[in-house]
Amino acid sequence: MSATSESRAAAAALAAPVACMLCGGQRQVPHFRTRAATAPSPVGAESYRITHSERRLVHAIVRCAECGMVSLPLHAAPPAMYEDAADPYYVEQAPQRIANAHHLLDLVPAGGRLLEIGCACGFLLVAARERGFAAHGVEMSAWASAYARDTYGLEVKTGSLESLNAAAASDDVVVMADVIEHLLDPRRTIREIHRVLRPGGRLLLLTPDVGSVMARIVGRRWWGLLDDHYFYFSRQTLRRFLESEGFAIERVTALGRVFPVSHWVFKLAPYSRALHGAVARATRALRVDGWQIPINLGDQMACVARKK
Repeated sequence: MSATSESRAAAAALAAPVACMLCGGQRQVPHFRTRAATAPSPVGAESYRITHSERRLVHAIVRCAECGMVSLPLHAAPPAMYEDAADPYYVEQAPQRIANAHHLLDLVPAGGRLLEIGCACGFLLVAARERGFAAHGVEMSAWASAYARDTYGLEVKTGSLESLNAAAASDDVVVMADVIEHLLDPRRTIREIHRVLRPGGRLLLLTPDVGSVMARIVGRRWWGLLDDHYFYFSRQTLRRFLESEGFAIERVTALGRVFPVSHWVFKLAPYSRALHGAVARATRALRVDGWQIPINLGDQMACVARKK
């Protein structure tokens, strides 16, 4: 694509501004100013995986000039086709992902009925069940939801929260881990969560923190800027958003994760294949690729919000 075409693509992302999801503001500015955005390309089922997304649209990301909400305009990136998504690599790390889910669930009292939205292969639901929750979930991917049912015997429906038709005030805890940033209409989903939660029930939410020190330092190379992430919250915008929908924020904290060295090396691939290959060979030669390493960069925030 020529520089002229890139400039036109970037201009198109701002030509017909959509009202800010958070405050309704009409003025949006580019979040990055270093170069033009590449033209959007369709995101098909064959290219979407839980553990990877392209990073070609970071220069189409905009920021509301009034409230600071950061987003990728939906007309700049076709929605990912989660219904047909499958990712065998994701299930290879089941034990570690269940352990990380326990760490996240430490933030809410155990017991009662728990619903996870976008539960993928059910690893957090397994951890919730081990903690005494009556756990159930909903997942868009037919492959992932079937895996959760067949492998773990979990109560998981295929579809969206809205298609679940859950009874009002039926759950004590609702979890969205690495999900809200993927939603085309997060306000609609948060309102449905508020409806299905019992009074005093809690929403446990995990999402990248675009306002973190790490995100600001790394800029356009930040790992959280992906082509299937449409809304980027900071602590301030997330608080404002949830409070506007009837939630009281109880806690927001940076949450790390533990994975083997091989997984962290795998995450280098979208940035530099040469570096990824070199580090992968080195860690295998040193026989450290299986070592479990905790990493907390302070840019993944976990939020606990209570239904008023």
